[in-house]
Amino acid sequence: MSSMLFFPAIYALVALLLSFALAQWDAADPVTDVFSVSAASAQVTMSALASGMLAFTGFVTSVVLLIVQFGTSEFSPRLVRWLRSDRTLNLSLSAFIATFLFALASTAQISTASGAPSPTRSLIAATALTLLSILMFLLLIERTMNGLRVANVVQQVDASARRVFDVVYPTSQSDAERAQLTAQRVSNETPIQTIYAGAVGSVIATLDQVALVALAKRGDAVIQMRQAVGDHVPANGSLLSVYGTKRLPEARLRRSVILDDERTIDFDPAFAIRMLVDVAIKALSPAVNDPTTAVQSIDRIEDLLRYASGKHLSAGAVPDREGVVRLMYPTPTWEDLVELALNEIRQFGANQYQIARRLRALLDALIGDLPERRLPPLRRQLALLDDAVASAFPESQRGDALIPDRQGIGMARRAADPSQA
Repeated sequence: MSSMLFFPAIYALVALLLSFALAQWDAADPVTDVFSVSAASAQVTMSALASGMLAFTGFVTSVVLLIVQFGTSEFSPRLVRWLRSDRTLNLSLSAFIATFLFALASTAQISTASGAPSPTRSLIAATALTLLSILMFLLLIERTMNGLRVANVVQQVDASARRVFDVVYPTSQSDAERAQLTAQRVSNETPIQTIYAGAVGSVIATLDQVALVALAKRGDAVIQMRQAVGDHVPANGSLLSVYGTKRLPEARLRRSVILDDERTIDFDPAFAIRMLVDVAIKALSPAVNDPTTAVQSIDRIEDLLRYASGKHLSAGAVPDREGVVRLMYPTPTWEDLVELALNEIRQFGANQYQIARRLRALLDALIGDLPERRLPPLRRQLALLDDAVASAFPESQRGDALIPDRQGIGMARRAADPSQA
């Protein structure tokens, strides 16, 4: 379903079938009291529409690809695949192709012999398809232009990441405790089966949880992923181990671990933060030098850290309907997420007033709001930020960089001074 060929193929098939059906209908029961278009005029119209739609489709495709290329070059190449998941481009191209093929097939079926009936119904359908193509073109332009705004991009990543956090991490304290007990138990056992990757290294893109849990339940086993989703598994590297009393079907186990050439956000909570960090550090590069964009990414990073702090960040586990843990997989810990979210931004942006102030506001807010068990990594990040600012700014200029400000520069949290009001 994710292939770029699926929807165009369906639209093309429907357009061809519709063309043949309407041509037969027009020939068997011509309409003579609605339009006075001759068969020859209709053929010229359909031919012009077919040639025009072919050129139009090529033009739109080229323009959209250039827009996406230039837009993502300012954010991160990791966003290209994620942006592709929007089906607007696919559906628009499908509509254009359907209009082209309908007009082309209808042109071939129009008879220009003397007294030939006018293909009225085919003309009406061609007009409707043309209007649909215009509508899809406008929608495509609107979605492309809006979709590449940095505020929209980071907001969509934030929303997608929340869904991933809900799926990956245990949803209750009891689930987390069962996961820990199961992990302790299998650590003392020897797996009866280990599945290895193929001859070419790949990245674990996602897991088919339902299939893996069903296999494990059928064999009264526990399946443990040896690598985390998002990890690159080298050639012949171990993928998963099976603990139990009997072996499970190897082919079905392999199909349930989806390998690809790059990470996806589907089952990888760290990758969502990785994309936001990439946007921020790309904006902080000397070639771009756009700290305001980095601040927008930090806003969403703070949201995700807050959201993650409420999860049970133990090893991921999926129980069956009876509550028995059947699938276990490594997950990023709280320390992992905090370091991923802040280390590189601090390294590349501590010499920017906006970034130093925004990071301090983020850390002050999280330290003030989160429970004690989440605070040690945040306090360490605050100490590292102090060191980075001390190294980046002369002492005479350091004061302004040490002020927490959620806007970077604009709304510093200072005590009100009535004399300056």
